[in-house]
Amino acid sequence: MLDREQIEAYHRDGYLHVKQLFTPEETEELASEMVRVINEWGQETIGWPGPWRARYLAEEEQQTTKAVFMHNPHFYSSTWGRVIFHEGLIGAVQDLIGDVVQWHHTVLHAKPPEKGTPFPMHQDYPFYPHDALDFIDCLVHLDDTPLESGALQVVPRSHKDGPLEHITGQGTAPHLPTDKYHPDFIDSIPIAAKKGDVIFFSYCLIHWSNVNRTNNWRKSVRFGYHKADMRPVNKDLNEPYNNIIAGGFKTNPSATA
Repeated sequence: MLDREQIEAYHRDGYLHVKQLFTPEETEELASEMVRVINEWGQETIGWPGPWRARYLAEEEQQTTKAVFMHNPHFYSSTWGRVIFHEGLIGAVQDLIGDVVQWHHTVLHAKPPEKGTPFPMHQDYPFYPHDALDFIDCLVHLDDTPLESGALQVVPRSHKDGPLEHITGQGTAPHLPTDKYHPDFIDSIPIAAKKGDVIFFSYCLIHWSNVNRTNNWRKSVRFGYHKADMRPVNKDLNEPYNNIIAGGFKTNPSATA
């Protein structure tokens, strides 16, 4: 699926942009189904809460941004259930972390037109910490995403620092301290993408995105996959941890021949 240069680039930089992994027909079906999911089941919010908003937004915008987040769209659409096993998506993940791949989550991040919410610099690790680092987030683009739409921006090679301490607690989403980790201080690379493109990135990669100031939606869906022998941090070792195996076969280490 992926060539050697792509695999080396992912492990070196912490991310990989694969263009047109989904065909136009596949993307159109997914986008159409997602619009229906949003219309029937979605709820608009201002986006992530927290003190970081004062550093990323003008005062008059801090409570007026818009976002639609939807976890598990396969609860509403069989199309979104099937795509968990998409051959191209899983093939790329296997090339990057190995043959046995376990699905972890699917979540829509949609930025409505004109004032779609930004996201502060952060890693995804604090949201779902596991006991190893072979965890890949896959951002599937359902719309063209020019820079002004609030495209994903990444800090190359930042994944090599491993999990970092985030600001957490009541009333805020996990984010990196804004006095150190902010676009004013840290260089990042924006990734303009087209519908059907997928950006693969380590859950330890620092990333963020700006406000969508276009007249169009910016809908993207994040899939999380990891090696099947990984477990959530602090989960009791005697408690089973199983989820959908999207590629390969999960062996039982305690099974006897």
